[in-house]
Amino acid sequence: MKIILIGVLTFTAVAVMEAVAYTLRYFADRRKDELKRRLSALGTSENVGTGRAGLLRRDKLASNATLDAILRSLKFSARLESMLEQTELEMTVAQLMGMIGGAGFLGLLLGLLANSGVLMLVPTVVFALIPLAFVSWKRAQRNQRLSEQLPDALDMMARSLRAGHALSTSFKMVATEMPTPVNIEFGRAFEAQELGQPFERSVADMTRRAPDNQDLKIFALSVIVQKETGGNLVEIIEKIADTIRSRYKFQGKLRGLTAEGRVSALVVGALPILSMLFMLVSNRPYIWPLFSTDTGNHILAAAAAIWAMGFAITRRMTKVKI
Repeated sequence: MKIILIGVLTFTAVAVMEAVAYTLRYFADRRKDELKRRLSALGTSENVGTGRAGLLRRDKLASNATLDAILRSLKFSARLESMLEQTELEMTVAQLMGMIGGAGFLGLLLGLLANSGVLMLVPTVVFALIPLAFVSWKRAQRNQRLSEQLPDALDMMARSLRAGHALSTSFKMVATEMPTPVNIEFGRAFEAQELGQPFERSVADMTRRAPDNQDLKIFALSVIVQKETGGNLVEIIEKIADTIRSRYKFQGKLRGLTAEGRVSALVVGALPILSMLFMLVSNRPYIWPLFSTDTGNHILAAAAAIWAMGFAITRRMTKVKI
């Protein structure tokens, strides 16, 4: 038991140190990476002369050719690759799967250390889902920033079109002047056109990389329809920008009105977990039968299911469909 505890503590310490180092390096290189991406949109970075599109994500599942070929034969690898494409994380599918496996192994060690019977698999599953939850959170965060930056990008496009520039040139200006991530999406669309891809396909690919962004879908559909039927594109883009801004103002007011309910859901949902942790520390023999006996495991599993259902219902009550 002591050997397992030492192993778990060592693994945790190494993981924490790596996380701290990665976080520090991320913040140190953030501005540098953003500058490189903007230069890539103009074809003036390290990709010049190589024939590669700097902003087009490399379709590689692993850095090793053999592992890449193995992962390419698996169906779920394409889903993970699509998920990573919708984030700003610089990692391959193999790295993500390695993180999932490592986190699951740590959870299994903790379950063995607790010796909690069937429930020893619970921390394994929970820890294995943490990397996927982090990737999903980064995707949602990027999608949110993309929607917030889109009105300013559309205003820049409208000014460029009023000045007599072509639509592709306005994409290039957004890729050069706007911050991440909107400059990345417009830069990818511009580079795809430069490489010979049809304009409609390039714009449609923007929505594929942000499938949950309704604002970008409205913009893409409007531009494609205008390209086929004609019309005042400047006016269309300006109205889309105004509509997005007005909707965000309304959503801000709505979030303010539902803030009390959302906080209440978080507090009520956290109370059972905090109470259990407090009992484990203050009166461990009283609550330990829940983990060490079959009856306690069944009660704990039922309580966890009821808690999850109640928390989901409470959260759903605070959401308003627009």
